[in-house]
Formats: sequence, C-alpha cells, structure tokens
Amino acid sequence: MDESATERQFFCYIDTGGTFTDSFVVDENGRYIIGKAPSTPGNIAEGFFNSIESAVARLGISPGSFLSQLRILGYGTTLVLNALLTRTGKQPGLIITRGFEGLLLMERAKQTWTEYERIDRMHVVTHRHLDPLVPRGLIHGVTERIDCLGQPIIPLYEHEVREAARALIAKGVDAIVISFLWSFLQDAHERRAGALVREELAAAGKDLPVYLSVDVSPVMRELSRTNATVIEAYTAPLLKNAIEGVQRRLGEFGFRSSLQLMQSSGGLASAEHVKAVETVQSGPVGGLMGGRFIGELYGIPNIITTDAGGTSFDVGLVTSGSININREPVCARMILGVPVAEIISIGAGGGTIAGIDQLTGRLEVGPASAGAVPGPVCYDAGGTQPTVTDADLALGYLNPDYFIGGRIRLNKAKAEEAIRKQIAEPIGLSVVEAAAGIKRIIDAKMRNTIYGLVAARGLEISDYSLLSFGGAGPPHVAGYTADLPLRGVMMFPYSAAFSAFGAATADHEHHYTKALNMVVPPFAADEKKLELGEQLNRVWANLEQQALRQMELEGFDTDRITLRFLAMVRYGRQLNDLVVTSPVRRVATTGDWDALISAFEKLYDDRYARAARYPEAGFEIFEVGLIATGEKVKPKLEPRPLAGREPRAAARKGTRPAYFDGQMMPTAIYELGALEPGNVVPGPAIVEDPTTTFVVPPARHVEIDQYFTLWLK
Repeated sequence: MDESATERQFFCYIDTGGTFTDSFVVDENGRYIIGKAPSTPGNIAEGFFNSIESAVARLGISPGSFLSQLRILGYGTTLVLNALLTRTGKQPGLIITRGFEGLLLMERAKQTWTEYERIDRMHVVTHRHLDPLVPRGLIHGVTERIDCLGQPIIPLYEHEVREAARALIAKGVDAIVISFLWSFLQDAHERRAGALVREELAAAGKDLPVYLSVDVSPVMRELSRTNATVIEAYTAPLLKNAIEGVQRRLGEFGFRSSLQLMQSSGGLASAEHVKAVETVQSGPVGGLMGGRFIGELYGIPNIITTDAGGTSFDVGLVTSGSININREPVCARMILGVPVAEIISIGAGGGTIAGIDQLTGRLEVGPASAGAVPGPVCYDAGGTQPTVTDADLALGYLNPDYFIGGRIRLNKAKAEEAIRKQIAEPIGLSVVEAAAGIKRIIDAKMRNTIYGLVAARGLEISDYSLLSFGGAGPPHVAGYTADLPLRGVMMFPYSAAFSAFGAATADHEHHYTKALNMVVPPFAADEKKLELGEQLNRVWANLEQQALRQMELEGFDTDRITLRFLAMVRYGRQLNDLVVTSPVRRVATTGDWDALISAFEKLYDDRYARAARYPEAGFEIFEVGLIATGEKVKPKLEPRPLAGREPRAAARKGTRPAYFDGQMMPTAIYELGALEPGNVVPGPAIVEDPTTTFVVPPARHVEIDQYFTLWLK
C-alpha cells in the first residue's frame, strides 16, 4: 500500500488468539497489509488497537485517519470459548419442564467422553460428568408439556413459573434461562413463561436478561438446546461488555460503522445481532474460510487447513470445495445445538508447556499453555516453564532479534537455562537434545491430529493438499507433514495473520434453523408429497421473512441478498442426517419434491456409497434451515511475473547454526520479503519474516509461485 492511503477506503479484520492479535487490512482494490501485536487477555481492546496500529504504521497515516476511512471492521475472538474453559462467566438460573431438573447433571453419554483421546473413550471408568454451569440448586421445574407433534397436552402452570422466578431472583442469579421439552415445535409455553418471569423481575425491581431456548437454539434434543441457551446466558454479558468497550474507543477515533463479528458457522454479521454462543469458534473458523478461498483460487477442491498459533493447533477440512457444518458441535466438552464449521483443536502451539511427568519420568508436551501472559520463558516477561517456542529458539530456528520484526527481543539464555534445569538434566540429555525432543513430540501430536481427522471420515489423505498457517505453523510444518502422503504442502507470506485474512474472504452471513417433525413414508403418493411440501414451504417462508428483515436492518438491499434453502434429511430410523441445499426455493409440484430427495441421495452417495441407499425406509426431515448472504469486497490476489530460480543476493542474510538430522549445522537464512516468485530455496534453510519463520530441512526445498505461495517440496 502506498502514500495515496489518505484517499482510499479500507476494510479491516482482526483475529484475537490466545497469544497474538492479528489484523488484516484490505483496500477497495483488494490490496492488503497485516499487523500483529501480543494479545491482552485482561483488556482485549488494548491488543485490538495495538494490532491495528501495527498495520497502520505501514500506511504512514494515524489510526484516527485510518479508522475514519474504514468501511468494514470484522472481528474474530475466543472470548466466549475462554470464558467456558476457565469458568469465568455470569451465573444464570434455569426454569425447565418438571421432571427434567437433572438434565445438566444427567447429560448424554457422549458428553461424558467427548474430546477424550481414543484409548480413554474405550474405558468407561475414565468417563466423567461435567460440573454444570447451572448448579442443581438454581434449576427449577414447572409443570407443562407439549407432545412430539407440537400439541399442548398439559397447560403451563403459571403460578409455578412465578414461584420459580421469585426463588431465582432471591438467590441472586445474573440471568434466567427457560427451556421446555418440545418447545422447538410449539413455543407458546416458553413465550408465556418468559413474559411471566419479566413481570416478576419488574415487580422485584431487577433488570436481568431472560433467555428462551426457542430464540437461541430452536432445534431437537433438549440437552444441546439447553446447553446452548445456558452458554448464551453465561457469556453474553462478557462479550457485550468487551464489544461495547471496543466500539466506544472506535467511536472516539471516528469509526462510524458497526463492528462485525466472525460467526462459528463462517460468516460475518453485525455485533449487535450475533449471539454469544454463535462465536465459540469465531477465531479458528477464519482460517478455514481462507483455506476455501485459496482452494478456489488454485482450483484445489480438497484442502486440509492447519493453524498453529501460540495456544492451539486447529485443523479443518475443505472437501469438494465445501466446509462441513457441524450442527451439534462440542465446545468445552458441552454438546451445543448451534451450527459450527467443523474444526478439531488440540493444545499444541508455540506457547505449549513442556515438562517431565513426575510419575513416569517421561518428557511430556501440552496441553497447558503459557499463553500471552506470561508467555514463553524467552519472552522474559515472567514465564518460568519451557515451551515449544523456547525449544525452537534453542534449536536455532528463531532469530532472537527479529521476533515480530524485533518488537519482542527473545532471551535465548533464559530459554536454554529453563530447558536445562527442568528437562535436560533430569533425564540426562543435552539442552539441544531436550529441545529436539520437545519438537518431535509436538510435531507428532499435530501429525496425528491431521491424520485422525481425515481417516475418521473415511477419506484419503492423498486426495488433499495441506495449507499451513499461524505463527507456529511454518516452523513446524516440515515436521508435522513428514510421512503424510499429501498432494502438496503450501504456506503463505501472511501466514501468521491468515485467520484474519480468512475473515476478509467471508461474506456477510446469517444462518437460520427451525425444527419440525416430518416423517415421509416410502414411495409416498403425490398427494402426500404436496402436503409435506406445503409444510416445508411455510417454514421456509417464515425463515425467509426473518432473514430479509435482518439483512435489511444491516444495510443490505433485497437484490443484494442471496438465499440458500436447506433441509436436513435422513433415511427413516437413522440417527444422523445430511444438510441438503434445496434445488428449489419452494415445493410447488411433485417434481420439486423429487428434486429435493434426489439432491439428498446424491449427497448420500458422495458421503457413503450408492449401495448404501435405502429409500425403502422412507425419509425423515426434523430440521430445515436458510442461509442469507450479502457479498462484500474481498482481497484480490494478483499473480506476479516469475523471476529466476536463484534468489537475489539481497535475499540472503547469512547463516546460523540450526538443528537438523541429529546435529547443529550451518543453515542459510533468507528474508522473505526479498525473495521473488519463481525462486527456489534449498534446505537446510530458514526463511524469516517479521511475523513468522519458515523452516526448510535438508533434502527438502521451497518453491515460490506467482502468488508468492511457498510450496514445501
């Protein structure tokens, strides 16, 4: 970006991770710059604005001038997830159908072992119940019942609702959640109970939020629906306060638009219209969206995205150009009834802590992290436990004077001393051997996560190319892709801010769902197809009205809104369904109905096999949905002419010792910004950039293509 910045319009995307906050700035022509700053968990606004200032400094204008010209500001954050993991949210109370007061304690079997390693899943003795976010003493049952057809068979006992509300108010709860059985089919009881609770709050002079499950997660399965609603009550005030603080400072700088949040399902939406529970994977999903964008650019339909940051290693799949949306995901070991792009995360990153297991005497790495504060020992900011970043520094991969462009000076002596005292000496190794052990273990964990995600879905890893990003991705990608039969391994010059870049590629988007109870007999008659089609049409019409109203409030003209109509279809008596994009907006004829079912069976063939079809069982549709999308400006990656294979002399920065093949050896150092498309960098080599470091081992090399993508060969 050049000195004409003051005459241009900008779009900015921020991604706050556990260790660093990244910003990606793109102008109306698709040209971009990136910024990076340490995250500030105690005050997210500080890291947020520091990251913006880091990027704006390269424009030569003030933050105020930049923000006054900013059209869109998107934001991805792990605030909600962190609040769940650390149990630092608000305290809600729960009003539920009488007889189900023990729901959060009883759970479902899956919730007692989900996110366990495979070996622990096999042994029931290791399974344990969660401590619920709402303790049993703050859960009150009231008499009511809607049946499985959506018909009221026991009226709502209003006096019990009032008594429950008064009791919860007296116990000092911060919010009240209402979740009734089968309310997703008929919401009258929940709506009336909500009105009664608000009357009691007003009478008591209390201004507390009331959350209804039909507003947060109107889907089947009471545990996932109740979990989602409780999490909304538990975290929404935290997210609201944080966003209001950011918005307030943005207003002081002259920013007049609405802050937009990255949703876990993959789209951006105005912060005031996004539910907290919809942002549980707000940060990691940006990288997955960016991976799909890059796949479209290169014509690569199958991509594995790997995001290695300071705290976690996040793996996602783009298969046949599509991202799988998990409609019943797991977050902090809780099953949720909200759509989330499927991403597998483990505790493995630059800040992951290494140590000796006191019982076995073995070296262990993770999942605990030093985070942004105090960070690795080498940050010299109070950290005492050696981390993966400390090991990378001891192995010669990192330049202590060039970390984040020199804004953080790494203390190599302290890192080596911590490794020596806490790991090397206790197990009789040298510092370099201990650091190499840390690297091997973390690389193996990352590699196993990649292979497990692909293999568990019956897919072939040889059909996929792998995209490595995150600050800790390029230093380790050669290690965690070793022996994986991938089609290709690619890295990017803006790797450390790739999740923010991914958010820049996302459209403005809202997802809507509605449960129903539709059982389709095998070989249904035409009259039955039309009857069922009309039922679908009514629900789709209601969702369409809701979507258009929402998008128009956010400034989109009707002709700029794209709608995708969804039906979640399964064969009769199956437990899981497939999300089918309907080929028709309404079912007006039997041919329209047949087209919808054909779309399901084609998707079923792709996912399983044609021989697995079972239309003789009939079909079931228990949920329908709609995705409303509004396009916006996206980055433009323009190809550049290829130079020669040999890098310019100016790109070479000398050599330094680095660890490869069991020994320290002289390693060529290159400056990424001085390399050119067409260059080939043979290993052993290290390619440095202000935001990340690419490590190229012996017997491998890097080729730079016309988009400045680095391919590890």
